Amino acid sequence: MEKFSQDVKHESQRGVILLTLIYRGLEWVPWPELRKHMARQGYPLPDDRLQFHLNYLAGGQYVEVETLRAGRGVGVELKRVRATKRAVDLHDGRIAADPGVAF
Repeated sequence: MEKFSQDVKHESQRGVILLTLIYRGLEWVPWPELRKHMARQGYPLPDDRLQFHLNYLAGGQYVEVETLRAGRGVGVELKRVRATKRAVDLHDGRIAADPGVAF
């Protein structure tokens, strides 16, 4: 029973991630902003768990993740993410449901 509840929780977390990004108009969202939004929605996620969900969503072509670097030797990075057209199609039911994402 516990595995089932964990699966449902993960599916919901991925759904909230996609909804957040879709509602942002498919624009890029900085990683820290997405993490804060998830926490406000009741899903505080450590970076490794958020990365896991984004990897899953990227595998389904629902999100794009990009890392920007501030030049050579500076060591500053900004990770950002956005939903894709396919994510909107999933949400709107224009493509088959993904069992790993719950809206």
